[in-house]
Amino acid sequence: MAATFSEAHVRRGDDIDWTVLSRGISVVREHPMCRLAVSLLDASTQDATSAASHVSTQIAQSDLDEHDLIIAASREERARLARMQPSTRSRTFTLKEAVALGRPPLDAGERGRVLTEAPSTLAGYAEFLDQRRGRIRVPQQTGVRFPWSAHDDPRDVPDVHHDSTRRHTRVLKESRELVRELHSQLSHHLNAGA
Repeated sequence: MAATFSEAHVRRGDDIDWTVLSRGISVVREHPMCRLAVSLLDASTQDATSAASHVSTQIAQSDLDEHDLIIAASREERARLARMQPSTRSRTFTLKEAVALGRPPLDAGERGRVLTEAPSTLAGYAEFLDQRRGRIRVPQQTGVRFPWSAHDDPRDVPDVHHDSTRRHTRVLKESRELVRELHSQLSHHLNAGA
C-alpha cells in the first residue's frame, strides 16, 4: 500500500510533503516485498526501485504515536493496532473503510463542520473520517458465514500472497485502485485549505 500511495503522489505531482510508512502487524522475520506487487508498480518511479529493497518491519508503539492517519488492510489488524495503542482508534481505518467514508460528497452540515473542526491537515482528515463512522455506509458482511467457508469480508483487503497468481493479481490491482482513490481523497482535502 505504501509504495502505491507514494507512486500516486509522484503521478499526481502533489506539492504535499507526505511521510508514508509501511509496517507489519506480526512480522516474524524480514521478508522482501512481494515480487508480484513490485511488478505492478510503475518501473519509472523511484518507488519501484525502493520497493525492490523493502523488507517487512514490525510496527512499534512509537510508530502509532507519530502518525496522524493509520491504514490497515483488515479489521483484525485495525483491532490489534487499537489494542496496542487505544488512543489510535479514531485515526485508524481499514483501506476499504477509509475510501468508503471519504467517497460521498459533503453535505451542508459536514461542510461547515469540516471547515471549523477538521482543518486541512492529515489529522483533520482522520477526524473527518471518524465523524462519518456510523453515518456513511461501508461494505458489510452479508449472509451467514460458516467456519469452513473461505469468503472474504468485504471490509478487508485479504492476504492473498499464498493464493493463486490470478487471485493474487486481482486483489493487488483492486488494492492499487483503492490506494489511488484514497490518495486522491486526501489530496483533495489537504488542498482545500491551501
